[in-house]
Amino acid sequence: MNDLLYNKKVMCPVCNREIEVTKVKTKGCKVKSRDTDMCVHYEDLNVLYYDVWVCENCGYASLQDKFEGIFTRDIPAIRENISKNWVKRSFTGERDVDKALEAFKLALLNLKVRNAKASELAKVCLRIAWLYRDKGDTKKEMEFLNFAVDSYNEAYLKERFPLDKLDEYTCMYIIAELFRRVGKLEESIQWFSRLVSSPEARRNPKLIDMARDQYQLAKDQLAQSAV
Repeated sequence: MNDLLYNKKVMCPVCNREIEVTKVKTKGCKVKSRDTDMCVHYEDLNVLYYDVWVCENCGYASLQDKFEGIFTRDIPAIRENISKNWVKRSFTGERDVDKALEAFKLALLNLKVRNAKASELAKVCLRIAWLYRDKGDTKKEMEFLNFAVDSYNEAYLKERFPLDKLDEYTCMYIIAELFRRVGKLEESIQWFSRLVSSPEARRNPKLIDMARDQYQLAKDQLAQSAV
């Protein structure tokens, strides 16, 4: 196994069995670049591949920072809708992009059967889009970017901030940039305009600088499409 990976034992909160999960020694991972929608590219291995933990015994899957925090009320839905039909298989060790996609889609299914919040669905859908970007599958990437922006939009309207670790203005930026990436340029421009004109958002100058760049790009793309 890659030197940047190691296995750890944890308890599955759904079936109450001890399982092994694979973690990344993130301090040893060097960032190569960042995309304008916050996707991070690494030099050595893709840290994102390992961000979902899966119980091989019952099929429970979640982003690792949420794995042990499932509400007790949600456990019956996992057991009834996933565990009953689960075929035991391991997700420990090194993953390629397809194994990572399998894990993330399983996490998305777990969220859906639990009727999770839109912000949780959005976060996982965006990361699935990034995995398809890594794979070079533009069609699937766009499909999940659309799912992500729709869910972030719903979360912005219905949920209280912060959304996990996401503040209101970063959420506005992500919505605007995702709209731009999927070609909904008028919506993108509206969101960027709201963001750059917000006095509160100016407390984060780095975010505002990024927003202004992408705002101009969206306006240029819209003008070009009208020619």
